[in-house]
Amino acid sequence: MIFTGNPGSAKTTVARLLASILYDEHVLGTNKFIECGRQDLVGRYAGWTAKQVEAQFQKARGGILFIDEAYSLVEKEGLYGDEAINTIVQMMENYRDDVIVIFAGYPDKMERFLEKNEGLRSRIACHVDFPDFNAEELCEILKLMSKEKGYMLDEEAEEKCRAIFEIACQNEEFGNGRFVRNVLEQAIIKQSSRIVSEHKNETFDKKIISTLSASDFDINAAKTYRPTRTSIGF
Repeated sequence: MIFTGNPGSAKTTVARLLASILYDEHVLGTNKFIECGRQDLVGRYAGWTAKQVEAQFQKARGGILFIDEAYSLVEKEGLYGDEAINTIVQMMENYRDDVIVIFAGYPDKMERFLEKNEGLRSRIACHVDFPDFNAEELCEILKLMSKEKGYMLDEEAEEKCRAIFEIACQNEEFGNGRFVRNVLEQAIIKQSSRIVSEHKNETFDKKIISTLSASDFDINAAKTYRPTRTSIGF
């Protein structure tokens, strides 16, 4: 399989879930999920790469081998990347009944990766594209992440975050779910400082501690992306 999408679009998360689902449905013998990248596949010296690639397939036997940023194997010429790709193709055939291989990366770069080996594209049965999230979806992700950490957003905070995400979505590769995580983590730190300042030497209830307000999102992550300005000329 091949998963393509920008950073933070949930490629790795879905791959992990897929491993569990296929195991529960008895498609896979184990729920193994082995994640690897260039550093795990390419050897430092001639002859090492093939052994390292096979070692990853051995570890993933019965489960899923997830090769993240697979395009990095073709971006650094002369550093055994070609050997790694050729060996991967060979191992995909040798372990076709034992390992599901998922390649993941950015859409444009993954196309160049597939062109590197004639036998690679023909062995990939499924291509899943992960589009960027829109502002409304990012708000839902933020509320879910907040709930998992024991927090909730008041109405003004939700409106402010929606505005932040609408601006962020206008930029390419803005981080998607990773951007949301950064926003939340910085907001929690800001909220802690605010509570200490506002309730110094006072007792406060759980609702105050667990509620994020709009002011808590006056953070650096929210200033990463600026509104697109349209210049007017005559």
